[in-house]
Amino acid sequence: MDPKKETRYKLLIVDDVPKNIQVAANILQKSGYQMAFAQDGATAIEQTLANRFDLILLDIMMPHMDGFEVCRRIREDPANQEVPIIFLTAKNDSESIVQGFKMGAMDYLTKPFNGAELQARVSTHLELYRSRIRIRTANERLRVEIAERIKAEKELERSREKYRRLSIHDNLTGLFNTRYLYQALDALIVESRRKGQQFSLIFLDIDNFKRVVDTHGHLNGSRALAEVAQTIKACLQAPAYGVAYGGDEFVVVLPGFEHGQALGKAQEIRSRMLSTVYLPAVGQGVNLHASFGVSTYPEDAEDITAMLARADRAMFDIKVKGKNAVGDAGGAIPG
Repeated sequence: MDPKKETRYKLLIVDDVPKNIQVAANILQKSGYQMAFAQDGATAIEQTLANRFDLILLDIMMPHMDGFEVCRRIREDPANQEVPIIFLTAKNDSESIVQGFKMGAMDYLTKPFNGAELQARVSTHLELYRSRIRIRTANERLRVEIAERIKAEKELERSREKYRRLSIHDNLTGLFNTRYLYQALDALIVESRRKGQQFSLIFLDIDNFKRVVDTHGHLNGSRALAEVAQTIKACLQAPAYGVAYGGDEFVVVLPGFEHGQALGKAQEIRSRMLSTVYLPAVGQGVNLHASFGVSTYPEDAEDITAMLARADRAMFDIKVKGKNAVGDAGGAIPG
């Protein structure tokens, strides 16, 4: 064994007979160990509480407190539960040996002991002890690394989800954005065609919204848009969803809705808007209403561009005719 490496090891020799301590110390000092000594159990226990030893050589037959009790008390300290304890004893009967192991000893040597055997036993247990520490340290490091990796992966997934959400949602209103709309409508048309189902779009534009901005400022204008978005959300259940189309325009996508159902949903949103006070913190609040246009697949159009254009045209006709109503290709729908 490398003497330089061995100088790291610190031993405690406990024996009530100074000569026995001296004999063991003379044998072990050749290996360069750091050594401490105790001639009674109480002193030994005090030393183990105040210092950290790599191995303890412990005599069994001592006055006041025998080695069995000393060993038991040393093991009560969590920091000393794995430190190798080797009994040095003249008692080599099986009962004493078994009792020693029960108290927490890891090995024993009978007196008078052979110097080479003492060195070999000490060296072996020191290496085993340090190996256990290295393994435990490595396992703990691995556990921490795994925990940190799991945490990092979760953070990365949250970041991905956040940016994925930001990529398809409008920051102001929380509704989907037009990027998502065009992707989703492509898939919805394919699915509806395959299943032979209808779906509908509602195009709505807030009436006289510029007046709100001019009167209450751009910040309150943005707040009003966000509040209208909440009104739209409150009227929808999945798989239906709202889209912030741009400025004060919104699109509502209604999978599975035939034309009459879509007109009814538009009227519901219109009525909810009329009964809602927006910007309540601004004076008496603001009353808002909108113009609505509806188109349905496949009766009104069979592609995205045509469906949006049809709904937009129906909404525009409502604007021209007086606003605050729902319309489709056939004109305004009484509401």
